[in-house]
Amino acid sequence: MEISLTEFLVELAKPGVRCALQVRHAERPRIDPNDPSFGDALALTEEGQRTARLLGEALAAFKDEVTFWASPLRRTTMTAELMAAGMGVESAAIPTDGRIGNETFYFADPAEVLDVFKPENFFNACFEYYRVGEMRGFHNLYEASDKLEDWLLERLEKKLLVATTHDCYIAAYLAAKNGMEFTRDNWPRFLDGGATFVYPDGSKKHVLVRTGFSQGICGVGGKVM
Repeated sequence: MEISLTEFLVELAKPGVRCALQVRHAERPRIDPNDPSFGDALALTEEGQRTARLLGEALAAFKDEVTFWASPLRRTTMTAELMAAGMGVESAAIPTDGRIGNETFYFADPAEVLDVFKPENFFNACFEYYRVGEMRGFHNLYEASDKLEDWLLERLEKKLLVATTHDCYIAAYLAAKNGMEFTRDNWPRFLDGGATFVYPDGSKKHVLVRTGFSQGICGVGGKVM
């Protein structure tokens, strides 16, 4: 299931509703396929910086009810910083945790993951992992997603938690939590998000949020494969 940013804002505004929102970072330059750090130091493009701030502005109604976390990579911390600035959150120090980055709950052996996730096989490897739930170098999809959800909800101290992260982890989470089937056509774009809504009765809903700020799934100069 996916919803628009407008629908997300309406749902979040309901009394007693809280949300842990995993946001894919904004637009970045293309990653060198031989970079073992996954482009750790890559900053956002000018367009990425502009749109991250715009997404923050769209969430400004919740500026007094938000907590930020980020994957430690530069593009994810920048996205969180710019979203916070756009929201009008003052003196926002963004805490980081590798478990929502490339020390993720999903990886069992990062070296094997690099071998499986070669650029020419990236999407096929993702889709196979999401379909089967098991893959060399990875923990079980469902167990990993449960651990990630526990981590997010433990930190959902206010109405909204924003955790800036990466596309393949958002897709993995939604594949496990609501059975979404991803293809290249519906892959999370830059600044799309995976929302976990928590309701006053304790029930939860997991949806993909299409923020509409980008149609890109690869970095500038990359092609949609």
